Amino acid sequence: MDQELVRYLNDHLAGAGGAIKVIQTLADRAEEEEKRLFFQKLKQKVEDDRGLLKRLLEKLGQDTTALADTLGAITAKASHLKLRWEGLDANELGHFEAIEMLALGIQGKRLLWLMLGRLQPRVPEWQGIDFNDLERQAVEQRDAVETLRMEAGVGCLIDKQRQGIPLQEQINSP
Repeated sequence: MDQELVRYLNDHLAGAGGAIKVIQTLADRAEEEEKRLFFQKLKQKVEDDRGLLKRLLEKLGQDTTALADTLGAITAKASHLKLRWEGLDANELGHFEAIEMLALGIQGKRLLWLMLGRLQPRVPEWQGIDFNDLERQAVEQRDAVETLRMEAGVGCLIDKQRQGIPLQEQINSP
């Protein structure tokens, strides 16, 4: 029954598992208390979303697969190795790329909620779940992470002497 849908949900379940590990790493390495708390709250939201994915699968009569957990762990480990190579401290490329991966993952979650909302009339087991609100929350999460991504990009992608120069002066300089 709905095997492609089950695979799709399991793929997102695995992605959420990997995201939780990346978010925890970002929280552990955050230099500012405000950012540490932001990542901890985001991690809780992703864990809640992951729990909802499991419940959606259960409502379809499916168990979550150990494969999803394993794939999430493998993905997280592979990503973590690459990011560690680039450096995970603030103002290092790996830190920026971790936040960028997170922003992309949250956008993927937003698209998941949109798709499930579209399917909901055909899946009576999911009646009562507010996919529109879940999509709205994903947009808010993505926008908040995007702000951090832009900040991290400025901190690592350009030389220190350019960081304090207003953009217009950079454009006009020889």
